[in-house]
Amino acid sequence: MFDIELGSFNQKRSFDTLEKQKLGKYVYALRDPRDNKVFYIGQGENDRIFDHFKEAEKCLINKSNSSSKVIRILDIWNNDEDVDWFIVAHGLNNDSIDYVESSSIDLLSLSQNGSTLNDNLGPKSSILTQDDLNLLQAKPINPSVQMARVFIFPIQKALADGIGPYDATRMIWNVKQKYQELPAYAVGLKNGISIGGYSISRWKNHNDKLEFEGVEYQDLINKNWTSIINKVKGYWQRGNYLIVEFDGNCNYKIIRGGGRNNQWNRLEV
Repeated sequence: MFDIELGSFNQKRSFDTLEKQKLGKYVYALRDPRDNKVFYIGQGENDRIFDHFKEAEKCLINKSNSSSKVIRILDIWNNDEDVDWFIVAHGLNNDSIDYVESSSIDLLSLSQNGSTLNDNLGPKSSILTQDDLNLLQAKPINPSVQMARVFIFPIQKALADGIGPYDATRMIWNVKQKYQELPAYAVGLKNGISIGGYSISRWKNHNDKLEFEGVEYQDLINKNWTSIINKVKGYWQRGNYLIVEFDGNCNYKIIRGGGRNNQWNRLEV
């Protein structure tokens, strides 16, 4: 597919010792010189920014499957261009670097640049549109009836790509057989708020994964789920979905998520 001589493009692959010392931890961007659009934002230290070029060459050698990011790099090289790269911010500490990376990704998604090719949102993504601000009034989730199985799906990236709440929530997931029993419910969350809520009618096979069909369930919509998400924040931020159970008396149990299964917790209401 690509006829590229290894090492012909983006020949700088490392910083010298002084550069590394002055850079410290940094946030960087990769840009396509053909349209001047940033297609990737990342963070790291030392020579992290150059790892993407090494990854692209490895895919060339092995003829292996590659990500959208790598395909873009190879396509730029195949057009006799170097990938543009630059440092967005440097000398950052462990906390600020997450915010800079996340804000950069979020801001680009709202601009003419469009969404980047990052597989996941930034670890501290907290972008709020005018509509999102209205959702801050959402009341904490506290079902008044027992609900044995509620799937909590992260849909923020899908919404940013223009997919509607229902399709973003029901899209293909890896759901094990033991979790497929009905009745069950599903919610799609953006910034901790349920944008969509559904009663699952049935599961449909899609290769080795599943998607559901369902009807809207109003009692689960526009609720604040952050008290639950915060219990397993690291697990959630990696793009994993949760399954919880409610007893109808202000208690919930996490059935799937971060190793905190089968412990009853009190809801924050």
